[in-house]
Amino acid sequence: MTQRVILCGLVAAVAGVALALAATARADTIKIGRFSDQASPRRAVIGARVNHTAEHADVSEPASVAVEIHVTRSQPSSTPVRFPVLPKTAPILQNPQPVGPGSFWYTDGAGHACMYAPSSILPCFTVVGTAAQPAVATPAVIAASVARRLPLEAGQIHASPEQSGLTGAESWFWLDPAPRPVDLSVSLAGETVRVSADPEVEWNFGDGATLTGGPGVPYEAGAAPPDAITHVYETRCLPGDQGRDPYVLASCGESGYTVHAVVAWRISYSANGPISGSGTLPTRTTESSASYPVSESRAFLVPGGSQ
Repeated sequence: MTQRVILCGLVAAVAGVALALAATARADTIKIGRFSDQASPRRAVIGARVNHTAEHADVSEPASVAVEIHVTRSQPSSTPVRFPVLPKTAPILQNPQPVGPGSFWYTDGAGHACMYAPSSILPCFTVVGTAAQPAVATPAVIAASVARRLPLEAGQIHASPEQSGLTGAESWFWLDPAPRPVDLSVSLAGETVRVSADPEVEWNFGDGATLTGGPGVPYEAGAAPPDAITHVYETRCLPGDQGRDPYVLASCGESGYTVHAVVAWRISYSANGPISGSGTLPTRTTESSASYPVSESRAFLVPGGSQ
């Protein structure tokens, strides 16, 4: 509407120019035209042109006179469509992982179908049509995606005595860094899903003994605290013992006993928002291992010793 008003004004102005030109000539040819053009995404140009061609040689002005009037205005930026339309028949809607592993569909509070992927900003769509609804993620599906991003590590096995144990004496074991409970949450369209992982460590000391407990604590002099992981070996196992010493255990390896620490992560989730609920996810495990030789001390009778 604004462009039409401006063009009407231009035509009136051009008509005035044409009349002025006609007053200076008798049988001249006068042509009036108008134009508009898109100069840029935010800028339009409109204008008018008058061509006056003199047919008499005694006219002093040029044979052709062109008059242009330009009016330029800035167009307001067009507001992008916030929720593009997507037909329900689109194959991508039936893909539970629309942009690859870790991605999924969810529904916002206004019923739009939205894509999610870690560390990404993805669009929402207005879904139209009569086909099946997209594979919208449930809190359990969202929690499973979040759980895959939990930083679950077992840590490294440390021992005291450090170089080798001694039969009949306590050996201490611990993990460093110690696995601790971790949690991670994600919020989508008013729905918050929180995932927690709690570790439990199963120790295998290499001689057939096992212990289920925590990550242990570094050695300290004095009585062992309740969360210390200790073990007393009864049979030696040194490098080279296997195959030469008939008294070593079959589990004795080339470098000593192999100590394993298997961390079982018990994963649970809770959802709050339009959909509330909670549940558990499959347990994940991480593990660490180390070789630990064990020597022994022996008593000998010495001739001539005191009674």
